[in-house]
Amino acid sequence: MANYPMICLRPWRLYILLLYILINKSGAISPDGEALWSFRNAIVNSDGNLPLWRPEDADPCNWRGVTCDLKTKRVIHLSLKNHKLSGPISPDLGKLAHLKILALYNNSFYGTIPSELGNCTELQGIFLQGNYLSGPIPSEMGNLTALQNLNVSNNFLVGPIPSDGVLINFADNSFTGNRDLCGKQIERTCKDDSGGPRTDGQSPSGQNQGGKKKYSGGLLISTSATIGALLLVALMCFWGCFLYKKFGKNGSNSIAMDVSGGASIIMFHGDLPYSSKDIIKKLETLTEEHVIGSGGFGTVYKLEMDDGSIFALKRIVKMDEGFNRFFERELEILGSIKHRYLVNLRGYCNSPTSKLLIYDFLSGGSLDEALHERSEQLDWDARLTVILGAAKGLAYLHHDCSPRIIHRDIKSSNILLDGNLEARVTDFGLAKLLGDEESHITTIVAGTFGYLAPEYMQSGRATEKTDVYSFGVLVLELLSGKRPTDASYIEKGLNIVGWLNFLITENRPREIVDPNCEGVQVESLDALLSVATQCVSSSPEDRPTMHRVVQVLESEVMTPCPSDFYDSNSD
Repeated sequence: MANYPMICLRPWRLYILLLYILINKSGAISPDGEALWSFRNAIVNSDGNLPLWRPEDADPCNWRGVTCDLKTKRVIHLSLKNHKLSGPISPDLGKLAHLKILALYNNSFYGTIPSELGNCTELQGIFLQGNYLSGPIPSEMGNLTALQNLNVSNNFLVGPIPSDGVLINFADNSFTGNRDLCGKQIERTCKDDSGGPRTDGQSPSGQNQGGKKKYSGGLLISTSATIGALLLVALMCFWGCFLYKKFGKNGSNSIAMDVSGGASIIMFHGDLPYSSKDIIKKLETLTEEHVIGSGGFGTVYKLEMDDGSIFALKRIVKMDEGFNRFFERELEILGSIKHRYLVNLRGYCNSPTSKLLIYDFLSGGSLDEALHERSEQLDWDARLTVILGAAKGLAYLHHDCSPRIIHRDIKSSNILLDGNLEARVTDFGLAKLLGDEESHITTIVAGTFGYLAPEYMQSGRATEKTDVYSFGVLVLELLSGKRPTDASYIEKGLNIVGWLNFLITENRPREIVDPNCEGVQVESLDALLSVATQCVSSSPEDRPTMHRVVQVLESEVMTPCPSDFYDSNSD
């Protein structure tokens, strides 16, 4: 007779085991409940609400965040926003055949968006913004013909946005904040493996984005398809000839098309010593070869005048009349603001289709490039200089200019550097101007995931203290040499602030320092860590003002004891 090992179970474990066996034998929970329970089991961390789900229930209709149809008891809504949920999104959600709304935004979900969501054919709204999701957007989501609302912004999604099916109907704001997405919806050309434009509409893996059948053994073209292709070629030739005649060699140049319909140049305080005709003539020559960057509101070009002067030109495509009127007023004020640590707005070109903002060109590029994309590392003194310059620029916006300005998008790509690596704060396209008599609160959500204060992500209410939080994240980025949502943090279900808080509880906060940074001084480092920790406090009331931040930086961080250096590789 075979010998089997004896299994000893504590009474409470035995009770749970028996309960599990009874549940599975009786099949008490509904199929929708089983799908949600699988979703629950994939979650690593939460704020404590999901443990209230009980698998012994006949259905999940009373579970937190779940709404069912009253008659059929089928799940129609799953809403678990702002619950600190961390883990992958279970593909079993695709079994919720009657699901209409999926709202999982502002959590810490990671991994890919499950393609099985394409099976939920009744889905009308998908809200996954503000997580750590990566990989491509599944082409199967294009088959959701009932889909009316989609938001996957502020994640880490990559590759082409499927253009077949309903996904072509969604605009830029559904996808913004994903660094490596491309496609028609966001007016960003996809690249193939050689760096050239992708023309087949396929994802990098070669998957068919539209869900149509793909033949690997050969190319099958019907007679009707051949005729259609010939008609398409003829139409393209017609429009190609038309555009060439109208715009010459610059027919594909969007800026040339912008100014061809009539444009005017508005200069601030004589800051542009050129005639409107000369500026427009130069604008007509700009092509994609002159692109030096892009942001949430537009593409940036390098504009060089005949006398050798260089400017940065930011192209902002017009939206609606309300936006245009707001921006006109904003530009008038921004053009009057001059400060050593702010990028100077010289003027702008007002065309029927866009606004072309003309800024000073800074040869050092952005802090994001200097910190993350160049082989030459910034040493300790250079990082402190950048931090102090950014702090002074932001303090001026908050306290000294009139009207006061909340930036709302402080991040490393919005800090530019001159030839001496001195910082300049730029990009006020997302800023809301506030008069002294106003409430100093705005409800227009903007910004970049990873830098946003927790209360701003939840309420959309921006104050000076939300800028202070973003500045604190910027300091941590400079200290660590890593982006706020670096993959090493995501693997732990954290961001850079969460990592700092963990190191503090372990009494080893200095370990956040970039090991490649040379010349770190202990007293300076400790003082800067103290400033950053206060800035990223979860309570806005506990954060200092930017005036106070500048005072501490100048008195305690920039003048440390010169003899005490910190070796990040030492024990």
